[in-house]
Amino acid sequence: MKIENWNGYDIRFVDRNGEWWAVAKDVTDALGLKQVTRAISTLKGVTKSKVLTNGGEQEVSIIDEKNIYRLAFKSRKKEAEDFQDWVFETIKQLRQSVGLEGFEVFRMLDKEHQKQAMKNLQGAIKEPKRQDFMKVNTITNKAVSTKFGYQKMLKKSDMTPEMLVAREPILDDTVDLMSVKDKFDLPISVSERIYAKHTQPS
Repeated sequence: MKIENWNGYDIRFVDRNGEWWAVAKDVTDALGLKQVTRAISTLKGVTKSKVLTNGGEQEVSIIDEKNIYRLAFKSRKKEAEDFQDWVFETIKQLRQSVGLEGFEVFRMLDKEHQKQAMKNLQGAIKEPKRQDFMKVNTITNKAVSTKFGYQKMLKKSDMTPEMLVAREPILDDTVDLMSVKDKFDLPISVSERIYAKHTQPS
């Protein structure tokens, strides 16, 4: 068994066929979902496992990684909502990578579009990691915030409609520049170039 601490909550993981499954109650407690039975009732693939506790061995419900994400989308905790925003931004970038417009968003439910989007992403960045996506959004949000006269970075969810319109080309430039930097191993600072180009006050 492994234990991960997130936001002060211990989440127990057990090895099941080479994959780490989490104790469902630990996940729901951490995410602020009060009724574990209700929270996991609609999940697929929930199973049982025996876990050692202070009171001895107990049988508990465990969930896989996909179901952890599904529960995260039910949570209203700020950290979970930040994760949701990151997922939305990532999917939006994947949608753009296959040339789909916003009104074609439902085409991203098609597996072929998903496969092509992931292929495009892997081709643009040699070793894409979660921090690459986070870096793109951080640089973009800082540039937009500075452009509109804010000293501190605003999250996308806090931006005005005008800021969101201005954000689109900045996001595209950031993705493009990061891809080119990675492809040619250029010794440049993506953030400095983006800020220099886009942070003139509106």
